[in-house]
Amino acid sequence: MRWIIGDIHGMLLPLRKLLDEIAKRDRHPTFLFCGDYVNRGPDSRGVIDLLLSLPSALFCRGNHDDTFNLLMTGQSFVPLLQVDVVTTFEHFLQYGLDQTLYSYGIEPDALAKAARWPSARVIKDLLEPVPDSHRKFFEKLPGVLHEPDFFVAHARWNPCAGTKPELFDKELRQSPQARHDVIWGRFTSRELLQTKQWDRPGFFGHTPVTMYRSSSPLLPVEAEQVYLLDTGAAVNDEGRLTAWCFEEGNYVQVERDGKLAL
Repeated sequence: MRWIIGDIHGMLLPLRKLLDEIAKRDRHPTFLFCGDYVNRGPDSRGVIDLLLSLPSALFCRGNHDDTFNLLMTGQSFVPLLQVDVVTTFEHFLQYGLDQTLYSYGIEPDALAKAARWPSARVIKDLLEPVPDSHRKFFEKLPGVLHEPDFFVAHARWNPCAGTKPELFDKELRQSPQARHDVIWGRFTSRELLQTKQWDRPGFFGHTPVTMYRSSSPLLPVEAEQVYLLDTGAAVNDEGRLTAWCFEEGNYVQVERDGKLAL
């Protein structure tokens, strides 16, 4: 069966538990991930190591992943966001980049020094401990994952745009705005409810479900041809990590402390 997993953000403990729970239900799972593997949580390196070990898994690009790649390569998936490395570095230190760097063994003193006198060279040297296998992982992440009966993207797709693979990929090649939306955009509440011009449903992360509902527990949002799976594992004390099984039309959740959510 195919399992779509929401934003992880360095939360290795619930990820391990979630994969264990899926293994109890499915002997041969295929995983599709919605992006945002790093920042905020305490062990981004451990998350990437675990993801790279999975025998059957596909990964799409999130905005935090694109930012991390930008810091390492100077290149962004989004032409609209070709901002300088220093500005990106300073901005994302407010959104958990420090936790990611610590997970790669970068010392707090080294980070503090780089933050005081940042430059492209200083940042490049600071990120030297990131191994080549991880660099290749971030560099090659696609903007969308296509399945015959659904698709997976990180943030948003235009409700009025096509979703056949050739149309989707053409739009991402030709439109900087589409590339921005697919990893940075957010659906409005109205867009969630409107009829989509899509040939199959889409699964997304990026926007915490608390943007659309305030009730606890934090559950996926099911709307018109849209499933939102960012249930706040790294940003909410009551947050959960979610995996949706497409074949069963149901989901499994694990709490931040690794306990199975019932």
